[in-house]
Order: sequence, then C-alpha cells, then structure tokens
Amino acid sequence: MCAKKKAELLLHLDEAAEAPLYQQIYEQIRDAVTSGRLTQGDRLVSIRKLSADLGVSHTTVEQAYLQLATEGFVANVPRSGYIVEHVDADYFRLERPSSEAEVRELAQTRDREAFFAENRSGGEVRYDFSYANLQPDSFPVRTWCQLLDEVLYARTSPEFARYSYTDEVCSLQAELAGLLSRTRGVSCAPEQVVVQSGTGEALTMLLQLFDRTTDVVGMEDPGYATVHEVARRQGFQMVPLPTGQGVEAFLAAVEEKRPKIVFNTPSHQFPTGLLLPLDARTRLLRWAEENDAYIIEDDSCNEFRYSTRPIPSLQSLDAFGRVIYLCNVSKVLSPSLRVSYAVLPPKLLERYWDLFNYAHPSVPWLDQEVLARFIAQGHWDAHVRKVAKGNHRRHDELLRCLNAEMGDMLDITGTDTGMHLYVTVRNGMDERQLVESALAQGAKVYGTARMRFPGSTLSSSVMIGFSAIAFDDIAPGVAALARAWAQ
Repeated sequence: MCAKKKAELLLHLDEAAEAPLYQQIYEQIRDAVTSGRLTQGDRLVSIRKLSADLGVSHTTVEQAYLQLATEGFVANVPRSGYIVEHVDADYFRLERPSSEAEVRELAQTRDREAFFAENRSGGEVRYDFSYANLQPDSFPVRTWCQLLDEVLYARTSPEFARYSYTDEVCSLQAELAGLLSRTRGVSCAPEQVVVQSGTGEALTMLLQLFDRTTDVVGMEDPGYATVHEVARRQGFQMVPLPTGQGVEAFLAAVEEKRPKIVFNTPSHQFPTGLLLPLDARTRLLRWAEENDAYIIEDDSCNEFRYSTRPIPSLQSLDAFGRVIYLCNVSKVLSPSLRVSYAVLPPKLLERYWDLFNYAHPSVPWLDQEVLARFIAQGHWDAHVRKVAKGNHRRHDELLRCLNAEMGDMLDITGTDTGMHLYVTVRNGMDERQLVESALAQGAKVYGTARMRFPGSTLSSSVMIGFSAIAFDDIAPGVAALARAWAQ
C-alpha cells in the first residue's frame, strides 16, 4: 500500500469524560474515516508525534491505533506507518432507522389464538381456570435453594469447566429411570432416558428419528396442539385419529390410515380426559408391531388421579419395543424449568446416537444435577403428594360448583384425574362464544379449536382447569360462568 499524504486531524481530548483517552482518539479517527474526511491511502500521524501533540503517553496512542487496525480501518505498513484502508464511506452515511416500530407492528399481528396469547389473557381476568399453570406459591423454593447450594459447593463443581456429552449417563437419567420403574412400571436402562428442554424440543428430536418424506404422524383429534406445530415445522404429513367417537373409531382410523407414528395420551387423553381401555392398548401395541410403527406415549399428568391409583403406562405393557415414553416435570414441579424426557426403545436409541453423537445436552448440567438430587432425596415424592392433595381439593370443589350451578346443562368428562375438566355446554353456544362470554364476566376458560384438524366441526366444549386458580375463587368463578352461559 502506498501512502498518499499525512493526514492532519484536530483531535480533542476530555480528561473528565468517562471514555478512556485511547478510546476518544480511536473514535475520532474512526469517525473521520467513515465520514470520508480520511480516505484510502492517507497516512496517520506517527504515534510519537501524536502523543507529543496531545500530551498523552505513547501507549495511549498506540492502543488507539491498534484498535483501528484490528477493526480494519487502517493498516500498519512497514516504513510507512499506519495507512487508511478502503472503507465504503457512502455505506456508513446510510440512515439506519430503528426497527422498534416495525417489530411492535409485527407483534400485534401474531396469532392471538396461540398458547402464549390465551394464557396471557387468562392472567388478565379475575378468575383464570388455567389447565396448564400451577399454584403461584407451589414451587419448593427453600428445598431447591438448599440443593443448589449443595451442588455448587460439592466436589462436582468442576463440571462447570467442561462440556457435557450425550454419551455420558448423568445422575438425572439414572434417577428418572428408577422413578419411572417405581411409579409407572417403565422398563428401561438410564441410557434410554433422553432429557430434553421441554416437550416441544423432545418432539422435535423424536421426529428427526423418522423420515418426513414417507412417514406419517397419526394425531389424536382433538389432541395436543404442540404436536401439530412441531410436525408442521418438521414437514411431516399428519392424519387425524378421532378420540371422541369411541375406542373402535380410534382403532379403525389407525388401521385405515396406517401412520408410522401414533401420538397417544392413553392414561389421560388430552383434552377430553378419557382413558384408553386395556384391551384397546394391547390391540394398539399388536398393530404397531405388525405394521412396523411406533407409538409416542405422552404420560403428562400421570401423577394426578383422585379416586384410584395411577393407571400403568402403555410402555409397561409393551412386549415389542414399539413405545416411546414421553413425560415432563411441568405439571408437578415447574413449567418454566423446561425439563422433559423421552425413553427410547433400543432400535430408536441406536438411531438417536447416530444422529446426535456430537450433541450436548439441551438442559444445563446444573439444573439436571439439582433435579436428580431432588428425586434421590425423596423430595419429588413428597412434592407430588402435596400438589396432588391440593389439586384433589380444588377438583372436588370445581365439580361440586359446576353441578350445583349448571348441572342440567353440562356434560363433564376427565373427572378424577389431571388438571382440568372437559365440559360440553348445552346452551346453543359454540366454543368461541363460550370463551368470549366468560371473558366478559371476568372468567377465563379454554377452547380446543387449535387442537383440532382443519375442517373439524365446531365444538361446544371447553377446558375448565383447577390447577392454578385459588380455592376461594372457584365458587365465584363458576358463578361468573353461570351468568355468562345463562339463556
């Protein structure tokens, strides 16, 4: 590079300013280059001369010049000093408007029927019959903090200094394998338990074990909306499997459409709360084996049964290695922890290791270690009993109030289990009218439109949850629903 001339700039330094002196020099020269006052080939004043002119140390000027050279504004040319590089000054003159207004406008156009939107609106009313959230004070903060301190001050803290890998069996995998064996009859080795950051991420991982161009997903209709969203993003074709027309209709749809993957909530169908009978379970398992298909068993809410013991999992009946067991800690411990887990049958575990051999765990090591100790030390079992007891009490009160206020106009399923009741209202209103009229009375119930396939008939059913609402708000909340739905 050939220097054209020595650049003369009048620099002003303010020793009282917050910015260091070297940064003030750097910024003024940088601005001269981007504005076009200094152009390609101009030579900066030597470090020795500029330090003398400004009355600062040689190091201060040198640091400014080094920063300019690092960012590409100048180059240090032997026997020529620091020479200005080519910079597109016209580009730097372009106005860079704030994108805040555009982003806010886009935010206003987001789907108001989405999960985040309906839950946000629930938080804005007096009586929120949420089916997903927990009691505000339910998280065991003191115990969690004690375990967190225990981990941080333990000899295992060097784990922070290295990467974790998916081929390492961590303590949480071992604890979950033991818990599932004890409470759900799930037979698995710790290596089969794959911990993921939420059910959506787990489903994303699971679908990557299949071929989107040939494999079809069979989805309960109505069913868990996240499956629809994940399958759509992954590019899978989906077929509906009706859940409200009886077991035979469900199995007939499976036989007719022959999906490669069947998503099923057998112990507590979401959202209807129905139970898949034992005979239907074994028939579904035989069908999966005969058709080289897999069943994703979502076992959320398995901890909550109020009149009987929990129903054994579908995986515990699986004699063919066709069930992928899926669960999470969101319904018992905390939705915001974003911890879910899948138990893979050996054939899929081999495929998982092939695809994710270089992957790191998606849940941070610290969260996994604290949760593992929470389970190992008996806190999980105690917490389940506490949460289930509170849910049982609110479940009974909600059921009592609904029957007392509107028993002659309601059909209710999903009782004695889960975190919500599935209520069909016989007053001539469709789902949207039921939700909107309730909102007008200060109560939030939840529809199932986004859980259904396009073209499904309008429903007159809603979900009325009891997991998050205060006990004392149930009776007045149901009274508000009665006013909203009165004819």
